[in-house]
Amino acid sequence: MSDGGFTINVDASVLQYLEQKALSWFGKDAESQELTAWFRGLQEAALLQSASVHCIGMKAPIAFESIYQPTKLVVGPDPNEVAPRESYSWKDRVTQSMVLGRRYSQSSISVDEFLLRDQDALIFSGPGWGKTTFLHHVYRLTARHDFLLPVLISLRRPKAVEDLEKYVDVCLRIQKRISRACSLLLVDGFDEIDTVARRRVSEALFKFQSLRAGKYYLTCRDYYQVPSQVMAPEVRLEAFTREDQVRFVRVFLDTFSVYQRENPEQVVSQLEERGFKEFLSHPLLLTLACIVRSTSTSLQPRSALRLLEYALDVLRFRWDEHKSIDRQRTTQLDGSDRIRILKHIAYAAKSPFVKAIRAEVTAQKQLALLGWDKVQPRDALVEIAQFYGILVPAEDGYEFVHRTIHDFLAAKQWVESGEFVRPQQYEWNARTGYAACFIEDSTDILGQALAAPDGLPTVTEIIGNFASFPRRPVADLLLKYFGADGRILHHERHSPTLSESGSKYSPHIQGQLDNDFIRLADSCFLDFIIEYCCDRTSRAADLMVAYAACELHARRVKLTHESYNKALAAYKSEFFTFVVPGAKQVQLQFLCPVPRKRLKLSNANEITG
Repeated sequence: MSDGGFTINVDASVLQYLEQKALSWFGKDAESQELTAWFRGLQEAALLQSASVHCIGMKAPIAFESIYQPTKLVVGPDPNEVAPRESYSWKDRVTQSMVLGRRYSQSSISVDEFLLRDQDALIFSGPGWGKTTFLHHVYRLTARHDFLLPVLISLRRPKAVEDLEKYVDVCLRIQKRISRACSLLLVDGFDEIDTVARRRVSEALFKFQSLRAGKYYLTCRDYYQVPSQVMAPEVRLEAFTREDQVRFVRVFLDTFSVYQRENPEQVVSQLEERGFKEFLSHPLLLTLACIVRSTSTSLQPRSALRLLEYALDVLRFRWDEHKSIDRQRTTQLDGSDRIRILKHIAYAAKSPFVKAIRAEVTAQKQLALLGWDKVQPRDALVEIAQFYGILVPAEDGYEFVHRTIHDFLAAKQWVESGEFVRPQQYEWNARTGYAACFIEDSTDILGQALAAPDGLPTVTEIIGNFASFPRRPVADLLLKYFGADGRILHHERHSPTLSESGSKYSPHIQGQLDNDFIRLADSCFLDFIIEYCCDRTSRAADLMVAYAACELHARRVKLTHESYNKALAAYKSEFFTFVVPGAKQVQLQFLCPVPRKRLKLSNANEITG
């Protein structure tokens, strides 16, 4: 469906239509015929990828139309103005503060409105927000367009970078035949390739831009560095609304007959009551929350990583039993065996796409170690796909349905094998961050990542997923990091003088750090940052407190009594104000752990007494 709610008819005839369009634009000589055959393969793969959605926990893929929720995007106010490259992440509770803050300068638009903008776009969001699904929707929406040629390239696929470079070269041929710009280049997963491949993709997009052959949309996770030559406005996917959540849950429930009598509105309310509210903002975490909800457990995961861990436990031990489903087994493998095979395949593969021979060899080795020598690896992999919907058959191989799940399983195996703690040169990505969250103390990895020029993707995962670390040393690492040259973009502190003591708004800390990843931290650590840094005399400490205070207020979380009293002693006024970009200014009194009405009543009693 499009944003207007109508169905997009994408069938076999679309491939023929796209092929005929390409043939008319490429030419009809022998070389053009060869190019058209290559292009047909490219479009055939794109149509296959965008036809359905694989959801974790579901036996079979779901038709794209059935589950897609109309996406909205948050864009800058001026279509011709390139947004500053100031990264921030929207996930978990951070959504509630960051998105609201950004709306002071940005607006929300529909996909149809977005397509009308004559500009390229860098589409950022956190893991699981639906970047791939969004591009698939755009591809399906524009596939029958008369004057537009959509080209979808998933960078996780083998030879994807080569295909991108080849198509950009083909654009020169198209431009010679058709003067107007006509290509819509949809490139998915910039964060899923290595540094060398990213450089090649950047150069190809720069060349595409210089040819004026059309516009491109490039998706990437937050905090990954995009070379400066890729000049395009930043756009972000907006969080699910309540209506989106209910529609998504309805599809999820209708997939299993045992749930069909449940009211999706009530299910969403129950998820909120169970403590899952912060996990309902985007598709992946909402799916995981529904899976965990299916059990009688009262567990309330503290982070997205913990939620994924609980969901996999449910899938492994209780999922089919709870839904009264008895899947036909072709092997004697149990849940632990299947997860073990998945972890080893994930660990051995850098990309979510795994060639068939590689996946089956890895599975065969694990089957032999488990004593299931007679089980065919292909049978085991098909059964795993049917039971969990995590690693599913794909073109010429198998594919993890989501990069987050792939990295999670790989990180688990990396740590359990003992390899992670051995001295090595780490790649600073989500996988390394997840692995750090599984060890006893992640301080050393966090310190190395902060010191690396490209370490923020790892830092954000450690900070945002309740990793185990001593708070004081990590706070010192952050003070050192933000205290380095160039990391403080603006700082202003004004403390009240004796003559200004009656003013409510003059005492304040205002400023901006070059990166706001500190907002991803859990509320307990943010509370500690305020308690630890409030009486320190440094610009970095001031701004860390300011960011922590604004974030806690946006989450509607109060300080502990100890932290509040120490901050009040340090700032000498409950009206002391904190101001940072992307958030409402916050007075210290807003974080007071004593409810304001109760505090006023207590003061009144003291006076009358």
